[in-house]
Amino acid sequence: MDKAVDLFYINKFADAAELFQEVIDLEPETKISYWYLGLCYLLQGEPDEAQMTWWLTIDESYPSTKELTGFLGNVAREFGLRLNRLDIATDILRVAVDLEPESLDLLRDLSRFLLFDSKHSECIATAEVYSQLSDNLADQIFANFLIQNALLKDGNDWTRIFEVGHLQIDFIQNLVKTHSKILPNSLVNRLYSSTFFLSYVRDEPLKNRTIQNQLSQFCAETLTRELESYVHTKSTTLEDRPLKIGYLSHCLRSHSVGWLARWIFQHHDREQFKIYGYFVADKPDIDAIRDKIASHCDQVYQMGFEAEVIAKQINDDDIDILVDLDSNTLDLSCQVMALKPAPIQVTWLGMDASGVPSIDYFIADPYVLPDHAQDYYAEKIWRLPNTYIAVDGFEVLFPTIHRSLLDIPEGAIVYFTSQSGYKRHPDTIKLQLQIIKAVPHSFLIIKGTANQETLKTLFYEIGEEVGLDRDRLRFLPMTKGVLEHRANLDIADVVLDTYPYNGATTTMETLWMCIPMVTKVGQQFAARNSYTMMMNAGITEGIAWTDKEYVEWGIRLGRDENLRKQVFWKLKESRKSSPLWDAKQFTKDMENAYQQMWKIYCHS
Repeated sequence: MDKAVDLFYINKFADAAELFQEVIDLEPETKISYWYLGLCYLLQGEPDEAQMTWWLTIDESYPSTKELTGFLGNVAREFGLRLNRLDIATDILRVAVDLEPESLDLLRDLSRFLLFDSKHSECIATAEVYSQLSDNLADQIFANFLIQNALLKDGNDWTRIFEVGHLQIDFIQNLVKTHSKILPNSLVNRLYSSTFFLSYVRDEPLKNRTIQNQLSQFCAETLTRELESYVHTKSTTLEDRPLKIGYLSHCLRSHSVGWLARWIFQHHDREQFKIYGYFVADKPDIDAIRDKIASHCDQVYQMGFEAEVIAKQINDDDIDILVDLDSNTLDLSCQVMALKPAPIQVTWLGMDASGVPSIDYFIADPYVLPDHAQDYYAEKIWRLPNTYIAVDGFEVLFPTIHRSLLDIPEGAIVYFTSQSGYKRHPDTIKLQLQIIKAVPHSFLIIKGTANQETLKTLFYEIGEEVGLDRDRLRFLPMTKGVLEHRANLDIADVVLDTYPYNGATTTMETLWMCIPMVTKVGQQFAARNSYTMMMNAGITEGIAWTDKEYVEWGIRLGRDENLRKQVFWKLKESRKSSPLWDAKQFTKDMENAYQQMWKIYCHS
């Protein structure tokens, strides 16, 4: 049986089917063998055989399929979450939903795996059924989260994005006000991320942070009513020993967070600090960045999806300072932090702060948050002296696109914007197209993860509003890898940033490639990333504080070749000494912060 299961999970379905049939011949009463055998048929394109096999296990006197669909749901989660085979997970769940069409668990899982697999229309339709069938506010919030996520990934229907956003705010406020002692953690623990969309649709940090803080506090209180949080015995003396620093994330791999965070692992002072890596929601794939980060840790754990198990390991390791790099991009990490497995807990890098009440500090710098930001953060803001992130550079391959391949004539001014559908706010697109219209002989290259056809529709519609000929627009699909993407940035004369959610890794890559860029500075963390990065690279050219300045900078950089050259050489020189490109000094600044945090903790 075990060998058959092993073969099944490495997609050798025909071989597994033979072994499951042998088990059935020997033990005909074992239902699970029939269920696995049916799945082998299903995943080889034989759904009728699958149904016939499963039906053999159904008791005619009590013809319930709940036991079978529960099994199918578990197998689908294994494929979807751990093995990253979203196609198989959704195939199984579609059949399970057909068998039990009103199962909220199955509909929820099918919808989220469809989202992960970029099947946005089907995701939305499934999530709508899930929401309609439930009378529970927590389910409706999660369904709305899935719908909003799919809409933003497509990046086209902003009217509905705003409508769903307003509904989500109402749902969350109602939940926090009226359900504080009713819902079990099993319903609430997936809700930490439900406000993720706010930073993409509006730059109103006081309102956004208030909702996020309230929701995270509600979720954390629900969790700690069922699972006891850890209590730490405070040391009253500063021991002469290395501090144990734990880093918690599902992104310490080939991911924006991994590409940026890897340098701190490389530069840590291993005599003063012992480094622990907790790679959660981990997948059994080969990843060079994850392996490189792991090589710089004293201890690494590749862990799954059990918050209680992860928190216990962190507590057992006696971690002094736990650094969360996920924030509310992953509910699991929020749950772990809510259990307070370390005496000092910090959020850094991956996203704006989560608002989980057991997190002590949020790492920032002099630029990325305005001076008054502490007014609306639950965490204490810890500002590093220069920058909240630095790298030693980026690897680059050779470019694979050229102007001639895109039908862009010699001498044209090329503007470039590369972001996901989430960040394609129509108001900013309008400003970008106004720039193109105002600069003769200019073109805009648009690249991103959104559906190409919906992306074109969005830009063409806004282009008609501003009177821009669609022939001035070029659309690029995603490249095969990030090294190729960085090389292809060289085609641009000017990069146009997004707002209210700026680029982060994309901004650093642009600056490393010495390309002038235009950004609009806002109030929230997400609207000030490019600002702090440009300041820490030593340039102010292209930093705008209003829509008018954004357009003016875009036009000026397009028309003034000498200005572009000046920015290029400034950025070239910045590689030698600017804080943005000095990861070793940045690591020292972080280590100094850790030591100060520990002193404050011991003496408080």
